[in-house]
Amino acid sequence: MRWITHIALSFLFIKIVEISFLVDLSSSVAFWIVMPLYSVLADLDSIAGIKHRTYSHAIYAPFILSLPLIPFLGLYAIAIISYLSHIFADMLTPSGVMLLYPYRQTTFSFLPPAWRIGTGSNAEMIFLLAVLLLTASFSLAESTKEVDKIFMYRRNADIWVDVSFYENGVLKSFKNEKIVWDDSNSKIGIIHNGRLKIINVKQIKSIKIKEMQKVERTERELRASVKALRIVNHLITAYRTDGDWIDFLGTGKDLYYLLFNGSNGNEKLWIRVVE
Repeated sequence: MRWITHIALSFLFIKIVEISFLVDLSSSVAFWIVMPLYSVLADLDSIAGIKHRTYSHAIYAPFILSLPLIPFLGLYAIAIISYLSHIFADMLTPSGVMLLYPYRQTTFSFLPPAWRIGTGSNAEMIFLLAVLLLTASFSLAESTKEVDKIFMYRRNADIWVDVSFYENGVLKSFKNEKIVWDDSNSKIGIIHNGRLKIINVKQIKSIKIKEMQKVERTERELRASVKALRIVNHLITAYRTDGDWIDFLGTGKDLYYLLFNGSNGNEKLWIRVVE
């Protein structure tokens, strides 16, 4: 297939991986160098004096040729995915690919002969159009707005962001802060200097997801003194002294300042903590 088809398919593969595993691979400048390079690297075999679709198209080639990037795991993943997408695309063509070369010279293909896609053919143009449409669909499903991604993914993932927002007319910027709460619609919460700060999306000037990690959230009850609350950096959703549970949203430090007046600091209470 042509280079433009390989690059387009590579981007689609990476978009699928991003959505499936809740990772961000495509936001860095280096991505736009590594992805197109490794999506066409296999076809540079002739320039290197290697017979076309032999060593460079074998199943082990992506892992070997991506080794220089292994210190940078994100780029290493991008390189392997891009290279594998190239092999996948060539397995749709009439020539197929010798995946096990030189150990076996059997040609592997995904499609029956009548359905295979010739390079530069009308069928390849239709295939390229389908890839572009699928990529656009996945991009829309993922959402182009970072804040929408947060509302979409935070139920099953911890998310760290760089965010700039206006507060009382002053522009504030925080780097690599973890989102600890959201209302699924218009507000997010981060913990800054030990206290919960709730930000309305209307205040936000810019926000960029830096990292996402899958997580299974748990809520547990802890016994603590009021004084000890100052070191509780998890999100607290409720507390109880002697009576019923009282809803609360904040950190231990937030609750400490709420309860300290009238308390000697040694009083015990129960708190519900989200981890």
